[in-house]
Amino acid sequence: MFKTVGLFGKYRDPSVEQPIKRLSQHLESKGVKVMIGHTTAAEIARELSQEIALETLNTDIDLAIVIGGDGTMLHVARHMADHNVPVVGVNLGHLGFLTDIAQADMLSEIDTILGGDYSIEHRMMLDVEVSRDNKSIFKQTALNDIVIGRHALEKLIAWQVKVNNQFVTNARSDGVILCTPTGSTAYALSAGGAIMHPGTDVISMVPVSPHTLSNRPITLPAASVFEFTIHNKTQNCAHVSADGLIGCNLVGDEIIKVTRSKNSARFVHTPNYDYFAMLRAKLGWGGAQPQD
Repeated sequence: MFKTVGLFGKYRDPSVEQPIKRLSQHLESKGVKVMIGHTTAAEIARELSQEIALETLNTDIDLAIVIGGDGTMLHVARHMADHNVPVVGVNLGHLGFLTDIAQADMLSEIDTILGGDYSIEHRMMLDVEVSRDNKSIFKQTALNDIVIGRHALEKLIAWQVKVNNQFVTNARSDGVILCTPTGSTAYALSAGGAIMHPGTDVISMVPVSPHTLSNRPITLPAASVFEFTIHNKTQNCAHVSADGLIGCNLVGDEIIKVTRSKNSARFVHTPNYDYFAMLRAKLGWGGAQPQD
């Protein structure tokens, strides 16, 4: 039984006011303690329960409910993974890849979860560490992807990668994506990568607009250790981002190491969750199932 729930609305978006208030009142009527995450619009948080910051979250919270889109879900899920707190997402618009509960079904689906009829899916995450002169200068964790990308006005990035200390390739491209199965339907998909079921235990490396078309995406075991070096030697020749957030500018003398994270995100699903139905809806696949 979830006794304390954290509600997290889309960052500074007043459109979450009504669903946040409705869900908060519904939960409290069932004896569930509700706390409002700091991502939610401040005027809403003040009117409701105690506001909490992700960075100071403690283990008193049993479940995080995100009301917004996949971007909000990514942000919250990364932090919840540090505390093994499961997360469920309610989408304000069309169903998302990560926020799979429709707003119209919010109360009934949350009641199903509170009643114990749910499953928890573990989603792997990635750690990136950037080192210069044998000193760590940047660390971050991502649920979707780690990207080494060029700045808008820079030339192609010349990069080399080793996997498990074995040389793989030298390449020139706009960048390279390391993605989890969760991230395979994000940036990696638009760059030509394959869709990977979240139940698979793999990491995909996807070059972005490679100079040589023979540089293709490759999928490797999740235990693989990726080590990148950049041959460009100019200030801000490239950058490293985690889940779309630029975290480190490169000058070309760094080592970028990407590994599987020890933490994983825990997604809560009701029996109505259907991964393939989500793919059909988001990607426009097929129509209704043919009848026998």
